[in-house]
Amino acid sequence: MVNENQEKHAYYNNKFFARWAKMYDWEKYFLFPLRRKAAKFLNLAPQKKIIDVATGTGAQAYELAKLGLDVTGVDLSPEMLAQARKKLDPSLLLSFRQGDGTTMPFGDNSFDGASISLGLHDMPYEIGVRVLREIKRVTKRNGGILVVDYMEPKKHIAAKFTHPLIKLYETPMYLPFIERGLEKILMDAGLSISRETDFLGISQIIVALNRK
Repeated sequence: MVNENQEKHAYYNNKFFARWAKMYDWEKYFLFPLRRKAAKFLNLAPQKKIIDVATGTGAQAYELAKLGLDVTGVDLSPEMLAQARKKLDPSLLLSFRQGDGTTMPFGDNSFDGASISLGLHDMPYEIGVRVLREIKRVTKRNGGILVVDYMEPKKHIAAKFTHPLIKLYETPMYLPFIERGLEKILMDAGLSISRETDFLGISQIIVALNRK
């Protein structure tokens, strides 16, 4: 059943994001402060290796690379990656490759840290758990895992007021994600929150430590 859901999600992902890839790159004008705050919150030393999973158009990977980190962005969608590669810069340690977040082509403990930003709410629950477990596998013990996603309405008044608007444009996976909560999926993947903050009460920024 998981494999079937994985195939369905991959198909949906490619169809949906192929259509909207160029539009998604406009997010940089609205979400730049969130991306920058999240990158700094991870607090990794320059030149540490980090993987950005479900990188999309590479906005979070780009902000991490601007801090001197050696960043590899991975995404299923070729169209999204085409937009991401426009952010490549010889002065940055930044690269992108196509790949499935549930079965990544990297060895155990390959990265000092990891990130997944605004991606889990677009995934079926069991796929999200598998992605987080795969992130754990490729991240070194005690490596920081940055997770950015929507705040649950019950946690902040700003999230409560923006929730009805977000429902209008988000994918069908958004509501189940919000109802379960980010902490639930982290727990089921074997992760616990080490540090957390928020952005305007709408998004939550979490660092989980990989205790293996």
